[in-house]
Amino acid sequence: MPYAILIGLFLPLAGFLTLMFSSDFIGKRLTGVIACTTLFISFLCFSGVVYHYVQTDLKPFNLELYQWISTAKIKADFSLHIDSISLLMTLIITGVGFLIHLYSIGYMGHDKDYARYFACLNFFVFAMLLLVLAANLLLLFVGWEGVGLASYLLIGFWYESSAAAAAATKAFVVNRIGDLGLLLGLLLTFYLFGTSDITEISQRVSQGFLVGAPILSVLTLLYFVGAVGKSAQLPLHVWLPDAMEGPTPVSALIHAATMVTAGVYLVVRMRYVFLATPDTMHFVGYVGAATALFAALCALGQTDLKRVLAYSTVSQLGYMFLACGVGAFYAAMFHLTTHAFVKALLFLSAGNVVHAMEGNTDMRKMGGLYKFLPKTNILFLIGVLALSGIPPFSAFFSKDLILEEEYLAGFKKLFYIGLLTSLLTAFYLTRAYCLTFIGKMHIEEKILKTINEVPRVMILPVALLAFLSIVGGFLGFGIGEQTPLEYFLAGHDPSMEDKVLEENIFFSPETWLSIIGGILAVCAAVIAYTRYTDDLKGPLPLLNKAFYVDTIYEKGIIRPLKALAQSIISFFEPCLFDDSIKILSHGVQRGAGYLQKIQSGQIRSYVAWMAMGMVILIFYLGF
Repeated sequence: MPYAILIGLFLPLAGFLTLMFSSDFIGKRLTGVIACTTLFISFLCFSGVVYHYVQTDLKPFNLELYQWISTAKIKADFSLHIDSISLLMTLIITGVGFLIHLYSIGYMGHDKDYARYFACLNFFVFAMLLLVLAANLLLLFVGWEGVGLASYLLIGFWYESSAAAAAATKAFVVNRIGDLGLLLGLLLTFYLFGTSDITEISQRVSQGFLVGAPILSVLTLLYFVGAVGKSAQLPLHVWLPDAMEGPTPVSALIHAATMVTAGVYLVVRMRYVFLATPDTMHFVGYVGAATALFAALCALGQTDLKRVLAYSTVSQLGYMFLACGVGAFYAAMFHLTTHAFVKALLFLSAGNVVHAMEGNTDMRKMGGLYKFLPKTNILFLIGVLALSGIPPFSAFFSKDLILEEEYLAGFKKLFYIGLLTSLLTAFYLTRAYCLTFIGKMHIEEKILKTINEVPRVMILPVALLAFLSIVGGFLGFGIGEQTPLEYFLAGHDPSMEDKVLEENIFFSPETWLSIIGGILAVCAAVIAYTRYTDDLKGPLPLLNKAFYVDTIYEKGIIRPLKALAQSIISFFEPCLFDDSIKILSHGVQRGAGYLQKIQSGQIRSYVAWMAMGMVILIFYLGF
């Protein structure tokens, strides 16, 4: 089994290196085969590991490769931690990642940088796998930064576009803010615990070490700052909508299988430390709730199809943090799983639309596409129904579980915010579907002449994701007994148990909340349908501009900082740098003058210098 883990982890890296250094020698067909095969074999390897893990009674273990850092105060091994959470993440990353790779063969088929695209995609998957398999925070941080680098390369893949280059830079800079928080948390972890081993830290905190100490709250807040940046939560959410400038399959990979799920994973992975700091837990819950509602409102006002889905991701990630904040880590991982299926489905379906519309993403220039893209129409509709929380689609079960956990934990305010967000989700997704597929046609005449359904290689992966979006929720379905997903995730770990299921009876208030939530979601969808099928209503500018947060940042933070930096440069550059260079230049010239005098060309001068050197050497050797 160790070999399967190592092959599954390093094969995408091998694919990256192969494609980077052989792109001039292999064609597009072989490039796609190499990229997809590495992911598929990686998925098979981790599937085998999961099977063996279940057969061995779900016992976590570490796979130590070599000693990385060893000093008197700091020790860190290059080791991998294998447990239910990391294995679930590997299946999502490689499984959904493989389907996105397969889809990309058709979507990126005409791009001139085909090999570079797939190489970066392979590296993205490797970095995320390293992140989730890391046994210590230091190695996790390496994967964390690798994911950030890969996202920068892929968001700015079409670097000739100024918008794409700006979006990549924005994502990189905003994530550096969150990464600084995580780095400070890592340094504080070494200071407090003398190690970054996640299992050891969790065990010591569970035994009462530092519990109740304010410094532990500081530590968890630093972890959460890192999670906020990577998972695009308020106030560091601004990079994710702009990341839509990259290729659509990249958006699918970022939103569904990599990058943005890293923050949620970090909180779940460090859950024992968070559970020891109730104040931080409450803060996590309220930030998640605020983000979920804020992003849902922003999605209502978007006219760009991909930006609707981007704000939807921000909102759903808020849902996951909301679950973490009330201690419902199982519910958070359940929703992360169903969301991966559904969001990949929605983005790839949107990719079909963008491909057919020759790059256009403005819903105001669409409508009536169900006539031209019948398969994509059905697939996108399945994604809309699933993420809207309509039973029996997958996200209904996971979103409903989060709401029930909030209700049972006594967080009534968070429950009502979550319920309102759920209704808004159904509304804005139905609005997007209506404007794109069944609303009044606004397609340009030149596009109408060429529009047709996408090729099979772009339909098959989306169809598989649609199937998972339909049946995926049943992994967490059960009455009065452990669900398959809970059995796998909880194992011997009580912190990952489904608290609702233990108390739930079929006719309990929580069950009725589920039914009512589903009915309300249907009502919201119907209202959106009746409003947006015939006439194109203009969105509120406040929502369309996402409450002007970007403008506030630009005018209130970025411009003043640029002005301050320019003032500092203009003050120090003349006296510090220019004068220093002049002094250095003058010194070099004078030194050269002295050396020139020594090199007089007279033999007696050279003999005198040699004699002096001999005297100095004899004097030195004598003493």
